Amino acid sequence: MKYDKKEPETMDADPMRLLVSAILAFTVMLFINGFVGSMGGFPAFVAFTLVFFRIRTRAGMENGGMQQELSDRQITGRLLWKYAVGYLVLWGILRIAFLISRVTGWGNINGASAVEYVRQMWNTSLLEKWAYFFAGMIMFAFVLSMFPLAVIREKVRWIRYALVDGAVFALVCLGINGVCRLKFEQKSSGRATCLIDHLLLCGRMRTWQEITCLLAMVVFILVIGAFVFSYASRQYAVKNIDGIPASAGEEESRRHRMIRKIVTVGCSIAAAAIVVVIVLLMPKDTAGDYTKVAEFLTEDTRMGPMEYGDAVYVPVNEEADLEKNGIAQGYLAERGERCDSRFYQLAIANLLYTDPTGKTNLVQTAGTDGGTYAPVALVETDKAWETDDVFLLWDEDWALESAYSHEPTGYVACPADLIQGLRMQFPDVTYRTADFSEYDAYFTLRGYQEMEQALEEDPVDGDWVGCILVKDNKFYFGSYENQITGICLQQLRKVLGGNAK
Repeated sequence: MKYDKKEPETMDADPMRLLVSAILAFTVMLFINGFVGSMGGFPAFVAFTLVFFRIRTRAGMENGGMQQELSDRQITGRLLWKYAVGYLVLWGILRIAFLISRVTGWGNINGASAVEYVRQMWNTSLLEKWAYFFAGMIMFAFVLSMFPLAVIREKVRWIRYALVDGAVFALVCLGINGVCRLKFEQKSSGRATCLIDHLLLCGRMRTWQEITCLLAMVVFILVIGAFVFSYASRQYAVKNIDGIPASAGEEESRRHRMIRKIVTVGCSIAAAAIVVVIVLLMPKDTAGDYTKVAEFLTEDTRMGPMEYGDAVYVPVNEEADLEKNGIAQGYLAERGERCDSRFYQLAIANLLYTDPTGKTNLVQTAGTDGGTYAPVALVETDKAWETDDVFLLWDEDWALESAYSHEPTGYVACPADLIQGLRMQFPDVTYRTADFSEYDAYFTLRGYQEMEQALEEDPVDGDWVGCILVKDNKFYFGSYENQITGICLQQLRKVLGGNAK
């Protein structure tokens, strides 16, 4: 019988093996970053390069005692175990090192202390923890599925497996994204570009749903592990130690070889096309293009003032179309809120827009807390409240209190003479952001044409009158320089249910 001892083209030379490991690791990192999310990066690249190079070197060793004592399936099982555990350990160590770098001089771009950073991580929502854990399992399943590439020596088969495996996992991520899109608004879907984004926008699930998803992922990983073990075992047994095909004594017909080549080329082209099409159809990720440029000065994110550009702005009842025609400057955050988390950039994303022409001083926000704002100095000059007949004093937490009722609550009516007395006592109020850094209580004063305007329409549609700060049982009108005293204090305490002292 005639033997064909020509070896198929392989990639087992040491320099080529190292180069292939680095190129493949870079591709895996890009795939994880693009389809899964922030589970890749430098830790994934380094961990995969080192582990893949080590395992492929081990798989290609000749004259090893292990090859003589153990079967191909036992050898493959040991290699798979070292591959999976090695990647998880290295990736975990590098991720921890990356997190430590965030609180050191060269990595701490926010200037936060170690305690502050750990507190910020600990205070992340359960939804964020769940989303990242689930995405981490998908990432590990994908890395696990790449194990056969460490034992496949034939170039054509190696490339075909890599392309098909990438296409399959791209479709898996796309399918999970599609399921998540069923649970959140279509408006938010444009900001989601990867699996983690969709999981964050999907929102909290019921306990039984979370358990079901986790069990499904465990089963999925086990299925992937069983498949790669079976496939890699067969591929490891294809060659003997001398590199001669085990089936070298069997001649394939020319037609059979042609069919195999056609199938190989067709599968490779289809897999590559699937990945390319999915990548091209992905929305552009613009969430990370912005930083925090404005911040609410109180816990009231509907009627309270906010700081932008070292100036105080207050909500006004004016129409603006800056979201469509303006320029996004950055995020408007709640008091003390961070905007660098992926959850904020996707689910909240209060972008602040300004007029590029400079014709108006108004700014507009779009997101969970949308509204139009004007510099408080300009509002003080307009004095639109003088035409109002109804004045309401709103608690700082009125929006939260109103969430449990059919009508707005958390307010109390004020007599017109109290408002007039305050404005006569303090005709010109200078608002400073420093005055809002510490206070015991905060109230917003807004005026309305009639009570129905506040109760049946949006309470924010009223006119800004001013605000009251309480500190150390003393009341101030807009600034700590304006302490309320005399008759105005008595009327105010009566409105709030207290007695003047």
